[in-house]
Amino acid sequence: MTITDTSLLMTMSDIAALAHVQRPVVSVWRSRSAGTDTPFPPPVSRRRDVDVFDADQVGGWLERTGRGNNRDATADAAAYAVAARHDFDDIALRGVTALLALRAARDHALGGYTAAELLDAADENDPDDDLLFREVEALGIRLVALAGYVDVLVEAAYGPAPAFERMLTDRTKRKLADAGDVTLSRAAIDLLTHTVTALRFTQPADSVIVDPTGSAGDLLVALHEAHPSDLPVLTANDDDPVARLQRRRLMVHGIVRTGLAVQASGEFSVDGAAVHVAQYPSAAHPSMTPVEMLSAIDHIVLQLTDQQLAVVLAPAAVLTDIGLSPEADQLRSSLLRSGQVRAIVRLPGGTLTSKPQQLQALWVIGAAHTQHALADRYAMVADLVATPLDTAVIDDLVSDLVASLGDRGTVRAHSFRFARLALTRTLLASRRPLVAGVNTVAVPLEQSAASLAVDIDRLTAVLHVDLAVQPAPRSDAAATVTVHELLADGHLHYVAGNRIAAADVIEGEADAAGIRLIGPAEIANPTELGHRSIDRLRFAVDYVSGRVTEPGDVVFCTSPKPAALVDTEGTSVVLFPARILRIDRADPNGLLAEVLAADIAALPPGHRRWRAWKARHVAPNQRQALAEAVTSLRWEQKQARDRLGQLDELTDLLMAGVTAGTITLASDAPLKGTT
Repeated sequence: MTITDTSLLMTMSDIAALAHVQRPVVSVWRSRSAGTDTPFPPPVSRRRDVDVFDADQVGGWLERTGRGNNRDATADAAAYAVAARHDFDDIALRGVTALLALRAARDHALGGYTAAELLDAADENDPDDDLLFREVEALGIRLVALAGYVDVLVEAAYGPAPAFERMLTDRTKRKLADAGDVTLSRAAIDLLTHTVTALRFTQPADSVIVDPTGSAGDLLVALHEAHPSDLPVLTANDDDPVARLQRRRLMVHGIVRTGLAVQASGEFSVDGAAVHVAQYPSAAHPSMTPVEMLSAIDHIVLQLTDQQLAVVLAPAAVLTDIGLSPEADQLRSSLLRSGQVRAIVRLPGGTLTSKPQQLQALWVIGAAHTQHALADRYAMVADLVATPLDTAVIDDLVSDLVASLGDRGTVRAHSFRFARLALTRTLLASRRPLVAGVNTVAVPLEQSAASLAVDIDRLTAVLHVDLAVQPAPRSDAAATVTVHELLADGHLHYVAGNRIAAADVIEGEADAAGIRLIGPAEIANPTELGHRSIDRLRFAVDYVSGRVTEPGDVVFCTSPKPAALVDTEGTSVVLFPARILRIDRADPNGLLAEVLAADIAALPPGHRRWRAWKARHVAPNQRQALAEAVTSLRWEQKQARDRLGQLDELTDLLMAGVTAGTITLASDAPLKGTT
């Protein structure tokens, strides 16, 4: 096939997106349709060592065969394709977004115009070269061809705005450095959108949104979609590619913006009610240092009036965690000392789509508590590192954030789900992360002490368990701390699992010559303990660096979900990827193995950052009593499991004997459960 200037090409990833299927499905289609009456269209070229296909042929094949989950594949194909004549480099992609903005401004197709006419139209709609003229001019000989492509793209995507978003979100085509590496996940955008919306509701109706970085386009578009008729926006007048791209994006979506003069030093000024939104590092400067990020935040804080609020997103390493350089630590301490940082939240992983393992944190900044002495000012702190951002979590967190802006009476009246209040002076004096000690473990805190005691009494009576409980003062509530902090303080010790060759694993009940193995399978199903082992002599000879458990070790794994068990016997070999957390006997700091294992098991799937897991402490005067009570209950559970096994065996024997005619049942004495 001859590739023309107007041909539209697709990679296999593009085809999968068009058909609404996973990428491997397209490979299956190619192989299985070969030799049939409807073979998959052949590639027309290779670009960057990747096969590319004609979009029209692919759309027609999907329509003829009925493959995929998009019945409009033929019409939509252009929205997932790229123009054939030139590779989509930085200049081409910027130019296409500029042409999309031009088409939206003129509300007219661009096809049929000469290059000179297109440049005149760009100059007419952007006389000050504020957002699109230079990008259109830079296309040169590609201008007319790409203008035709833009028309096809707009028709396929049902409008300039959807077409623009398609260009931004398609990672296989958008290889620009313009957008940096700070794209937010959908959950993070939802959190910021709900937070900013809720904060605006606390302000006068003429409140504006301020983006001093000029790169918060995802959030501004999401806010516009939520409130299409009420979004006054101020964004930076920077002339870098990121700021210009954002201005084109706002124009295409019909968002009216006002320019914001940001000095080279980072200083700016805004009058009236406003909510500032900022993400650091910014898309324009993705290599910002912690000092530069905190300095930029300081400029926001310095210009805030009592009518203004700010929402700042940045790496947790900068906003909440320890390990900053002395200069950065001093800057963060100064910001906290101002009393304007009203809420501090560490977020779960996955906030950044390109860096899912990098934790982010959120600050809400407002007017300081001037009615309180400096020593009595406080901030709300929360740690959601082990809590996925679903709709319910976002709603409750936003409620906590809004409450944090109130006075002491409002704060006391609010029932915080995720947060606690911390005195600012305590945060400044601490050598731990700012969110340290926040309880995010799933414990029944919503129950009152009295109702909890009543429920326990009821169950102990039914189960005939000898336990006596009574409500305790709130001061005795369990505190939490991360595994990382416990390891650093020496209260916990980490022991890696052993890598054992599969040939050395013995299946079946272990005998005296074998050592019990514990791996993810046993952790997920503790009843399987003892079904796998390794010969003692082989372990000693072939694994001279091998490690065994000690009684009370917590053996855990992170996949497919966090799980743990307590090895009460010890002398077991732990199979990697399972690992060991060992509580220091001399200084347990309130840790109890059974509680730690329960905290791990309560975590939802996906939380593999085990050093960030939270562990509850037990009050020193309750540790021994709780350990004995749990041991007693575990023994009762074992007795119950043994009895269940015996009942199963008795049932099988009974049915076998009666059906074989070797035994008979007396019918004059009904058994329990039959009357």
